Amino acid sequence: MKQLYAMMYLCIFFLVGCHDTKIGYLKADNAAYGTDSLIIRKELDIKNADDKKRIEKEIPWLTENIQGVLGTAPLRYRLVSVKAASAEAEAIFKKEFKVRGGGMMELPLYTELPVGRYVVTLQVYNEDYSVNLEDIYKFIVREK
Repeated sequence: MKQLYAMMYLCIFFLVGCHDTKIGYLKADNAAYGTDSLIIRKELDIKNADDKKRIEKEIPWLTENIQGVLGTAPLRYRLVSVKAASAEAEAIFKKEFKVRGGGMMELPLYTELPVGRYVVTLQVYNEDYSVNLEDIYKFIVREK
């Protein structure tokens, strides 16, 4: 009889303990950037101190880190889509665009993007969860 109880206990233990459990959590209900857009100027003014520093050090165009995202580390980010005036502009954007840690986005200093607006949708994800952040940021490319 003891053997029967022991076998039943082991069966119950294996049935309860052998199922997939999601690891961690991810909450992005309040995800946002401090400023929701970045103006990128194709022509920089060497007389302007900020532009001069950007040119000398070849500093790319960077956003700030995203805020309001909570989850189990490591949190990763990727581009889901970009809305632009043309498919060609979208292709150039996807080629030049990078996402760094913390959701910081980057475009090169000397971008090939045509003048216009680019609206970005990102995905934040970890091992078992993901959330799409629809139209989370705007890049505005100007000539000057």
